[in-house]
Amino acid sequence: MQKIKKIFQILKAELKKEGVLKNSFFVSSSKAISAVTNLVFMIYSVNLLSKVENGKLQYFLGFLPVVLAVAEFGLPNALIKYISPMAEKKENPGAILNASLRIKFYSFLFLSFVTLIAYITSDENYLVLLLLLFGGIIISFISYFESLFVSYRKYKSLSLWNPLPNVVRLLLLIYFSETNSHPLTYMDILAIFCIAPIFVLFLFFLFFGKEEISFSAEAKEIHLNEKKLLLFNLWAFAASIFAILSDRMEIFFLNQFHPPEIVADYGTALQLFSGFIIILATFNSIIYPKLARLAETEEFPTVLKKSVFLGGMIALCLAPGILLAEPILTLLFGTKYTNSISVFKILYPNFLLQLVFAPLGTALFALGLPRLLAGLALLRLVFGALFDYWIIPDFGANGAAVSLFLGQIVSWLLLTGYFMAYFRK
Repeated sequence: MQKIKKIFQILKAELKKEGVLKNSFFVSSSKAISAVTNLVFMIYSVNLLSKVENGKLQYFLGFLPVVLAVAEFGLPNALIKYISPMAEKKENPGAILNASLRIKFYSFLFLSFVTLIAYITSDENYLVLLLLLFGGIIISFISYFESLFVSYRKYKSLSLWNPLPNVVRLLLLIYFSETNSHPLTYMDILAIFCIAPIFVLFLFFLFFGKEEISFSAEAKEIHLNEKKLLLFNLWAFAASIFAILSDRMEIFFLNQFHPPEIVADYGTALQLFSGFIIILATFNSIIYPKLARLAETEEFPTVLKKSVFLGGMIALCLAPGILLAEPILTLLFGTKYTNSISVFKILYPNFLLQLVFAPLGTALFALGLPRLLAGLALLRLVFGALFDYWIIPDFGANGAAVSLFLGQIVSWLLLTGYFMAYFRK
């Protein structure tokens, strides 16, 4: 007992020394507001739509993270890795920033080409394709700017920036639902979700003055950094794509084997975990810059161990939340989504464990090992696809939740094994 108490005291002292507690408060508070507004948006949307329409909305929203991953091309993590040390030394990041914007333009051209091919070869509504294309590009700039706030450790500004996209989405949804003479369709809600963040992008330049950050650089430096980012980001991008496909694959399989109502049961339960995603993002925002700065030092293993311990403590504190599945879903949706209760209970342990293992994945980026992370994500994708094909046809939404959990176990075990070997060096 005394040993555990000592560990807590050491961890508390470390957090205070680094300003993590204060920064975590600002960022987590803003992320909480963002999560709540996003959750309200989804609850409001689900109650506006029929179960069939909601199933279609959840299906198309499942494509958006894939588009977003291509639009980002791994840039947020790369920017934090390379700009954090530069910000610490007050060096000019102009070459990296210009190179990253060029890469974003290449991503846009690639996505435009894929969208055109999808329109020609499928019978999908062209408006849906355009919404996914421009929605992914717009939202990618939200995360792009967020990475700059994190790199410069401007956590107070970040706490003001974080909630804005979801607040605007919610306000627009309420406005159109109240003023429109016809009920909103899933297409209307998809449009609001994808396009609304464009109204907050310009505010970045109010938070980040010209004297704080520069985009100026010589053409030769830009070209060299473009190559460096492309090489690093190629594997980071692959890791991101594999991970997102793994997370969303269950919805695609459900759509193939079951009617939209089953997709709605699973997608609605999944949306309730947006709070966990916010906690993970906050966690990453705080520990990643520090791990990136300490990657080549003897402090790195100690900081990483403390991060995993902290993730475990957060997971333990949140564990009783599984008991709230039935009252929460009943309160929000009545008896319309009773089938989502069991899905929620199956998914809950998976998200708790993600809090524990998240620092290990972040550490691979900090160590400059996105190739290894991509390999683990691919392994997770392969096992996830096998479990999906085996379980989902017979067990529907509950099977999808089980498959998501099982698909991650192998990659978690290998990730743990790698760092156990790393710490023994």
